Amino acid sequence: MLVHGREVKFLRTVWAVNEIAKICPMKNIGRFNEILKSESTIEVNETWSTFICSLNMGYEMAQKYADKDYVSNPLTEEELVTLTEEEFGSLLTEAMQA
Repeated sequence: MLVHGREVKFLRTVWAVNEIAKICPMKNIGRFNEILKSESTIEVNETWSTFICSLNMGYEMAQKYADKDYVSNPLTEEELVTLTEEEFGSLLTEAMQA
C-alpha cells in the first residue's frame, strides 16, 4: 500500500513478533486479542500502530540483508496517526495478511 508516496510492505519476522509480544499480557503473542478488548479507542489504536510498525520494520530489516543497497524507510507511529481512519484500516488489513 502507498503511504505518503512510498510503498509500505510487511513481514512477520522473529523481531516483529518479539516487538508485538512486548505489549501483550505476559509478553505472550498468543494473548494479543486480549489487548484489543480494551474499551479505550486510544489503547486499541496504539496496539494496532505497534502491530503495523513492527511488521513493517520486520520487512525493512529483512530487505537490508536481501539487498545491500536498500535504503530503509520504516513507517513510524507518528506517521500512522496522520492517516485517515480508512487509510489506517486498509494498512491494517495488509499488515494482518503478513
